[in-house]
Amino acid sequence: MAEAFIQILLDNLTSFIQEEVGLFFGFENEFNKLLSTFSTIQIVIEDAQEKQLKDKPLENWLQKLNVAAYEADDILGECRTETARLKHYRLGRYHPRIITFRLKIGKRMKEMMEKLDIIAKERADFHLREKIIERQAARPETGFVLTEPQVYGRDKEEDEIVKIL
Repeated sequence: MAEAFIQILLDNLTSFIQEEVGLFFGFENEFNKLLSTFSTIQIVIEDAQEKQLKDKPLENWLQKLNVAAYEADDILGECRTETARLKHYRLGRYHPRIITFRLKIGKRMKEMMEKLDIIAKERADFHLREKIIERQAARPETGFVLTEPQVYGRDKEEDEIVKIL
């Protein structure tokens, strides 16, 4: 479960950074660090999930990681919502509402990054193996042989249609 959600979070963070929303609020470096930390943790999640049944502290670590991932997702959601709401202000980044929002989110980001740093340091205690997760898009098979679909039981109707034409 953690593996799938963290992959979604990484995709959201990547698009968030590419849209330069973090730059609008002045948190581009923080979001890049967040992306880097979750990417580093993601490569050991599969091993952690395999070992969690035998190791209760590891199960606790995965729960902490899930909580941190959901907090990061909440912060991203708030930033996207606030960006959509505040884009029409003429003062841009210096509007009073944006400044207060930046202070609020900045504090939450700092707290979350501290938690995430602790989680990342705890990862070393479990001696987890790194596994590269490769995602490949499903591609349809291609070939040079064309096949026509077979329709069974409609020979009589087919002959009637051909006669009409």
